[in-house]
Amino acid sequence: MEGHNPIREKNYFTNEQVQQLNMNPYVKKASNKTITYSDDFKITFTKKYLEGNPPSVILREMGFNPHIRGKKRIERFMGNI
Repeated sequence: MEGHNPIREKNYFTNEQVQQLNMNPYVKKASNKTITYSDDFKITFTKKYLEGNPPSVILREMGFNPHIRGKKRIERFMGNI
């Protein structure tokens, strides 16, 4: 299929994952490609991170499955906070 790139697709969130993400109060909006976090999430996450907590632990505590995000997304996410 022309224009079909299965490598790129594997980085997308499934529809089920998007639904789960949108149910989290720390998410403003989630799509198959992106997550927009609430300001409260950013403040709380940063505070916990500066206290020495690992990102995967913080995400779990805040109701996220770190495996959905994946290691690369978490690393990129950390660079954007």
